[in-house]
Amino acid sequence: MSALVKHGLVTAMMVGGLVACSSSDQVEPENPYHVLQYQCDNQSFQVTQLSSEQVLLLIDGEEYHLHRVPSASGVKYSLDGQSQVESEVELFSKGRKGMLTIAGETDKSCMMTTRSIPKNGY
Repeated sequence: MSALVKHGLVTAMMVGGLVACSSSDQVEPENPYHVLQYQCDNQSFQVTQLSSEQVLLLIDGEEYHLHRVPSASGVKYSLDGQSQVESEVELFSKGRKGMLTIAGETDKSCMMTTRSIPKNGY
């Protein structure tokens, strides 16, 4: 086999490999955040950890940006970081247990059901 034919075959194989790698099947990007699902007696909600100080609460189609506030034990978040005044929305969690307060109504029976951790380990 001549050198020109060998070179042509190698080039064709390389182009074929590149075409196979650029397949039209797109892979969904990894979610870079922790996503926690909670189930309570009468409702379920999702919490996405945006940073060590902020979470996004999604419940009944509504989104609430909550900020971490001081807590004696566990982790507590409230709307706009209101710790001195009773916040309209508060989330408290310790381990797998959670307590959610919205508009003065508290559900103390919440339990984390699933947890998604991104590959980057955040």
